[in-house]
Amino acid sequence: MDLLKDFPLLRTDSYAKIFLYNTHETVACVPRHIIRMRDKVDPNKLQKAVEEALLRFPHMVLGVEATDTAFRYRANVLPPVVLPFDGIEKRYTIGSKDMHGYMFLVGYHDKTIIMEYQHSISDGRGFEEFIRCVIFQYLKLCGCPVENDGSVRDLDTVWTPEESADGYEQLEDQEFSPDGIWRKPAASHAWDLTDLGDAPEIVTEVTFPFAQLHDYGKSIGVSPLSIVAPLLMRAFDHKFGEPDKPVISQIPVDLRPLLPSATTRYFICFIDLPYLPEYRDLPLDEVFKRTKAFLNSQMEREQLLYRAKAAADRCRELHEADMPLREKMAQGQKICKDFVLEDSFLITNVGRFKLPPTCMPYVEDYGAILPCAVQPFAMLVSSFGERMKLSVAQRDHDMDVVEMLCAGLHEIGVETETLSYPFRITRYNGLECGQI
Repeated sequence: MDLLKDFPLLRTDSYAKIFLYNTHETVACVPRHIIRMRDKVDPNKLQKAVEEALLRFPHMVLGVEATDTAFRYRANVLPPVVLPFDGIEKRYTIGSKDMHGYMFLVGYHDKTIIMEYQHSISDGRGFEEFIRCVIFQYLKLCGCPVENDGSVRDLDTVWTPEESADGYEQLEDQEFSPDGIWRKPAASHAWDLTDLGDAPEIVTEVTFPFAQLHDYGKSIGVSPLSIVAPLLMRAFDHKFGEPDKPVISQIPVDLRPLLPSATTRYFICFIDLPYLPEYRDLPLDEVFKRTKAFLNSQMEREQLLYRAKAAADRCRELHEADMPLREKMAQGQKICKDFVLEDSFLITNVGRFKLPPTCMPYVEDYGAILPCAVQPFAMLVSSFGERMKLSVAQRDHDMDVVEMLCAGLHEIGVETETLSYPFRITRYNGLECGQI
């Protein structure tokens, strides 16, 4: 049996293998989730909660090791750790001895729990399944009267190999047409803020009542993403736009609604969303309507599955190629940088973070951050309770783009609150894994 392909506890998927060969400097391979609790975090109970959650998610008991030609998963025999974490002074390397080789991080600071993951093991939706289990087990250990409403994969449910399935295998014997996929031109960039290596970032959380955005969107027949994406692109265009070039955001699309799957692994594709030069002279509501129409035109099943299969095949072929590891790393990093720098920046939407109602009194806030990596900006859209949050990461301290984003929201009747803070990304480099 080929353990890399057949043993479900060591399985990754075709597409996300590419993240094993990149670093935090080249692609956003270590997203951060932030859960603010009502009470100060007890690290001992949090440690126990992580240990219990891993009984339910055994396919996350992973480390990475290097061969002469590739990175591969290994079973991890060490206990997980939770780490003191302030985001600035205490900085860790995921997959390294800092966290006993695990490909995720659980940290704590005062009333906050921080959870991060190397993108090869999961996408945002998949990792949130693990987060919910950890939080639920933690609250039980704290003596809180919480009950599972069926939305948490906890210890009363049973892990199945399908939860670590490579979803892209469903596409292997099929061919899809690229007809109708937008052929994008060169995009605008903030080149002075592009590919700055390990330089720190600034994050601004823009928070507002979801109902205000929803009601406005409903009044003109568009979705929330069709509003917040062009508002950020418009702000970027005002600041950095080039006369004849569009601003283009890259947006991940969850494939589970198209190909129903219980997998918690990485299972997405990407589409490109433009803010075109002719939009500059249009009223905002018309821009939103055109954005919605464009999204509809690019979200056809055939197009999405074509994109998914093409990307997954390319990443798997590189992973399986017989070449020296450092050469493979260089090629993998070039593939990712070329791909993301075709666009101006990335916007991702993780949707609503839900917990059972009995858990809600003990959790005050949730948000997540997508690092910029080589790009100048990145935005992650999330919601919790009655609030929506736009977490905008950027490479400099000039707040003009975020301020223009907020001004656009105010223009349509959305009242925002903002909080900005420095962001030091957790490091990742596969060559530092396995040295424990």
